[in-house]
Amino acid sequence: MTEKRTRQDFIEFLDWLADRGIMPKATVAARKAAVNRVLGILSDEEAQDVTKLDLDTVMRRFTNLEGKGYTPGSLNTYLSRLRSALEDFTSYLDNPLGFRPSAQTRDRKPAPKKDAAPRAGAPEVSEVVAPRPSANTLSIPIRPDTTIMVAGLPYDLTEAEAGKIANVIRAMATPTA
Repeated sequence: MTEKRTRQDFIEFLDWLADRGIMPKATVAARKAAVNRVLGILSDEEAQDVTKLDLDTVMRRFTNLEGKGYTPGSLNTYLSRLRSALEDFTSYLDNPLGFRPSAQTRDRKPAPKKDAAPRAGAPEVSEVVAPRPSANTLSIPIRPDTTIMVAGLPYDLTEAEAGKIANVIRAMATPTA
């Protein structure tokens, strides 16, 4: 059954997801870029069954060969996208009729009403126009002139994982007197 599990079959599967509207085209394009770049280091023989690849080993090889052109964050994002895409591909191969892609959109909370009074002690929030974030990147205004970008967030981020991220950021803060 390996004839349907090649690198080329994998790429065609991603195209199919976009063409059928099963997944947003931008998400597919990002995943496809990661697949093409990272799996591009494999020989044709190695690429005969991508479902059997050890992604950590492949990513380590990619980093050794091509890593100078990428930041550590970019490499982590590529690995995350590759892993998600491969999980979807394997899931589809295992059960085409029951297939559901792993990428999902988050429900956004409605913006607070303009005429609502701020809570006592709540910090004043200034309105900042920031670029619209991509599917897994958040743009967070922290000061009137400063916006940070948090990239590589998984679509299914749990509260516990969000807490870990928040703790790392808290550790970087400069104590105030």
